[in-house]
Amino acid sequence: MLTKEYLKDNFIDAYFIDNERQNIEVLTKSADGKKVIPTIIPYDNNSTFEALKGFMSVEQLHERTHTKKQEERKLFEEQIMRIAEKDGMIMQGENETNFWPKVVKSIIEDTENEDHLFALKLALFEVEKIRDSENTELKGAIRKSKTKAEVLLNALKLILE
Repeated sequence: MLTKEYLKDNFIDAYFIDNERQNIEVLTKSADGKKVIPTIIPYDNNSTFEALKGFMSVEQLHERTHTKKQEERKLFEEQIMRIAEKDGMIMQGENETNFWPKVVKSIIEDTENEDHLFALKLALFEVEKIRDSENTELKGAIRKSKTKAEVLLNALKLILE
């Protein structure tokens, strides 16, 4: 149980851990100062909560919760970006040189992927010169193409006319 005396020497941090803000995680250090000990307490008028209020006001508890959520979101977004970059989903700096071999491999070798074929067609019809072209024959050929190479061939014919 957390007491005012214990918290005086060991308190590290506290914040709400649920959206309803009914439970608080209190972090304290061990007696030897080498470990962090998490303790969950309810947000109500009990002796543990009263002891915590001696080190952190309710307003500070809400502010710390908000700050912690922002920090967690930032770390989450950074991790997502690292994973996306590692998996070749985005290009950053030097990794741009890895992009073109993947595109070529996707066009030539990954011919069975219907989702990629559809996404390629959609992306090409967002290109102004293709979208606004009055050449219905080549636009139809793009739509009816069965491979990425065929889609690109017809798109390039349209762009170069």
